[in-house]
Order: sequence, then structure tokens, then C-alpha cells
Amino acid sequence: MFKLACPSCGAEVAFRSPTSALAVCAYCRSTLLRDGEAVRDVGKMSATLEDYSPIRVATAGIYAGRRFGVVGRIQLRYDDGFWNEWYLVFDDGGTGWLSDASGQYAVTLDTGLAGDAPRFAQIVPGGLYRWDGVAYAASDLRTARCTGGEGELPFRVDAGWTAKVADYRQSHRFLTLDYSDGDTPRRYAGKAVTLADLKCQFLRSAADIAASAGKLPGRAASLECPACGASIDWRPAVAAHLHCPACGTESDATGGTAQLLEAARREALVPTTLALGDAATIDGQRYTLIGLMGRRTTGSGEAWTEYLLFSEAAGFLWLAETATGWQKVKVLDAFPEAVSASGVRFADAAYTRTDGYTAEVTHAAGAFNWRVKVGDRASVTEYAGGRGLLVSERTPAEITWAKSQRVTAASVGAWFGKPALAAAAIASAGDAAPAAPAEPLYGLAASFSAGLFVLNLPIALFGHNGGGVMFLVVIGLVLLWAPLFSDRFGDAFEDGP
Repeated sequence: MFKLACPSCGAEVAFRSPTSALAVCAYCRSTLLRDGEAVRDVGKMSATLEDYSPIRVATAGIYAGRRFGVVGRIQLRYDDGFWNEWYLVFDDGGTGWLSDASGQYAVTLDTGLAGDAPRFAQIVPGGLYRWDGVAYAASDLRTARCTGGEGELPFRVDAGWTAKVADYRQSHRFLTLDYSDGDTPRRYAGKAVTLADLKCQFLRSAADIAASAGKLPGRAASLECPACGASIDWRPAVAAHLHCPACGTESDATGGTAQLLEAARREALVPTTLALGDAATIDGQRYTLIGLMGRRTTGSGEAWTEYLLFSEAAGFLWLAETATGWQKVKVLDAFPEAVSASGVRFADAAYTRTDGYTAEVTHAAGAFNWRVKVGDRASVTEYAGGRGLLVSERTPAEITWAKSQRVTAASVGAWFGKPALAAAAIASAGDAAPAAPAEPLYGLAASFSAGLFVLNLPIALFGHNGGGVMFLVVIGLVLLWAPLFSDRFGDAFEDGP
């Protein structure tokens, strides 16, 4: 470890890695460029926005059997959001990066220049790039600027430095082509991970996060809409892109105050089943509804509502309310292993393409972790399988995958403490209505089954071809009970993992 005094304020600054070219003084924000055994002060670095990420400089973990420590961070912002890149130094002297975007993580290592890579302008979401025997699909294209940094970094980064990157995925594999230094990109390869996978230590606690820089991801704050003055509830540093529920005006609260992005015409409030601020307990985790948006297909005009939920412990979750019922939707950390025109393969299970359409945002209210705009369109493809529904959404800049599972109105009502929700679904012939007529049939079916069994038991035991008779009886009982069993227990399977 190389230590010296900051030439600007005198505080001790440490270079933990011999490959680090730059360090940011934690006290005065001076950017110190290493020059042999000395350093030069090359200006001030903007402070990073303290978000809800539990990672910090000094976090430690294990990746691919190698121990690492987090020694630095840069924060990159693009038109619709921002993400963190944490610089890792391994115990064996190697280095890497830990990408941190809206609770999704990936570790990548430098594999050198990619002379076989396409030009940045030619890359489109879903386009393939083959490396090391694997076909990767482009998932994300970004031109972002550095808005802040801390700790040690392997190259000089000034506030405003621009990064041009394309991310690729295949299953859990993750690959980045970095075009920041020219037409021939540097290639980084690794995989998508969770903090549990990394066995992370020295993470920020909930108390640490709540105390950092006045950014309180666990506490709701209220701002005034810059257009109409109405109060907008939000969660600082969690979801900073805001839509006024009263007038629809879009604003950005990254700096702690609502800055007008785009005014909207005043329109009547759109009634929704769930409301901003509603709290729910789902799968043992406490969630708060922070954003909602209406969408419709551009062809048939079919409309539905999507609700964005946030949990300090579990991150983001979506609920979709459609004309046919409710869906619980989780954005996937991993991508399918294979994609074809007719289907995909994900987690060793096959899914068949069932639908494709263009979805358009018709209105939005509350807070989101990326910029949502009325009129935004995405190409949506649905794939059905035995484990639920896979959904891909493609825009000119990215492609995402999510897993959707049907849930009953009764389940949603129980999560949010709204029993009337299930009653309303029954009244409108919703998802619970078909189950009602089956309930009184259980007693009759049980009596009939018992009688049929008793009458045929002597024939099965002592009669000619008794085994065949009993086989037919069993088949008849299965046909009788199957629809009743499905009615009673089908929702339990749908709600499962």
C-alpha cells in the first residue's frame, strides 16, 4: 500500500493497488494522479450521489474463488438514469469491476482489446457477438458521462468524462465492450451475480444508508411539483424520476429538488385499483408502491396498469393489472440460454412464443428508477412455459427479460390488506368467479366416489378380469376429480415459485 499526504489538504491518501493511477481524497475531493512515488493534484472530483446501494469502498467478497476488496467507484449518468461501477482489487493483484444498476450486479474482468467487435453505431439490442465459443446478445447500449467518483481508479477520470459501452448477455454470462477510448473497444467478461453469491462483507447497513449524505432510501420524502405545486411522494436516491399524480408533469429529483423535465397538459386523475404509497407484504418482504403507469397496445388498444413496488431488502417488483387478472413480474438477472423465432430456453426449461405487440405508455404517476415518458414504446414478446410466462421488452437502447406469474385478486388483496379487492373481482366475473360453483360439488363427488368404489370392489377382487374393471374405475375417478382439484388448488401452484 502506497500512502502519502494530499497536497491540497494534508489528509492521508492511500493507493491500495499498484495498478491504480488515480485516487480521490475523501476529505477535500482533490483528484490525485499518481506519478511515480509522488502525486499531482489535477482538480476536484464531484462527489458521488449516495444512493441505496449497500456497497461501499472497503466492501470485501469472493468471486470465482478469489478474494477481492472494493477500492473505488465511478458514477455514470445517461439520459434515463445512472449506475455505479465499483473498482475491485483481488488479493492476487488482479483487478476487475462490479457493475451496480438498480439492484442488479455483474462482475467483469479485462480480457484485452476486442479487434473482432462491431462498430458501436452498428450494435442493436439483441444483436449477437461471439467470443470464447459463446454467442452473446446485446442487452444495453449507453453513452454516459461520469458525474462523480471516489477512492482509487485505474485511469484518469474527470467529471464529465464520457463512456460509450455496450453490454451483452447469455444466461448468467455478462460481457461489456467499452468504446470510450476509440473504435476498437476494450472487452470485459464475467457474469451476473448477487451480493449473496459474492459472500460480501462490510456492506452498508440500513442505518448507514439512512445516515449517508441526507439521502434516505428507507424514508419517504415529499417535494412540490414545479408545474402545479402538488405534493409528490418519492424515495430519495431510490427513484428520482418523478411524475406528478395531479398534472402529469415530469421532473428529476436527483439533486434533491424537483427540476422540470417536461410539462404536461393538466388532465383528470386516472383511477387505479392500487394507490401510490400503498404498502404490501409479499413473500415475507415489505414493499411500498412508489410508481404506476398505464400502458396499451398500439394495435388493439388493450389497456392495463403496471405498479412499481420497492423494498429496501428485496429491491424492485412489478404488479400488472390486466383485463384478465393480475400478474407478478420480476425483472431477471439472467438472460435465456437460447432464443429463436418460435421460442426460448431459460433455466433448462422451454418456453414457446405466444404473443407479440407494441406497448405504449399512456400515463404515469409517482417515482421511477429510470425516466418514463408518456408515449414511450417498446416491442413486447411473450413466451409461455410450464414455469410461468417470460416477457422480453425491446427499445432502441436495450432489451430486458422478466418472469411473470399469474396471481389471484385474493392474493393481491391479502398482500395489501384490501379484502374488498377480491370481492370486486368476483362481482365483475374476474379470476375468482369460476371457482364458486365447484365448491358445493365436493360433498357430492366424495359420496359418488365412495359408492362407486364399494360396488366395484367385489368384482375387482373375485370377478373375471377384475383388474381391468378396477383400472376403469380409477380412470373414472380421476376424470371426476381433476377439474375440482384444479379449481381448488390451481391458484396455489400459480402463486408458487
